[in-house]
Amino acid sequence: MDDKKVAIVACTGMGKTLGTVARQVAYKVVDELRPEKTVLICIPSLTAGVGEHKSLLQRYPSIILDGCVERCATKIISKNKGMIRAKMFMPQMIAKYGFKPQSRTDLGEEGEKLVTKIAEEVAALVDQLSR
Repeated sequence: MDDKKVAIVACTGMGKTLGTVARQVAYKVVDELRPEKTVLICIPSLTAGVGEHKSLLQRYPSIILDGCVERCATKIISKNKGMIRAKMFMPQMIAKYGFKPQSRTDLGEEGEKLVTKIAEEVAALVDQLSR
């Protein structure tokens, strides 16, 4: 079953509200919704050259959760030859669901609802990719 995992890669924009949303989505999927089918990739470790993260990225298909127009997560994963199979852009997800997070330190009720909705979509993608 180990070879059927999916790598989840989230924005690490610490000063950005949508970076927080992306990270919370990743944690919800990896820790709660699909722990047996996912691995979480740490972008700072990957950028620092930690071999374990690069090998996971090259071994498993990945889902990217970008927080802003810079799309740093996508750029870093592409640079490290990751197998990107799906991307989610947090501003588009706000438009899709209509929930607006409150702030980067407190997502608020709407932000939490947004995280749940996006995490459910990501979980469905994990199920498709891990078949």
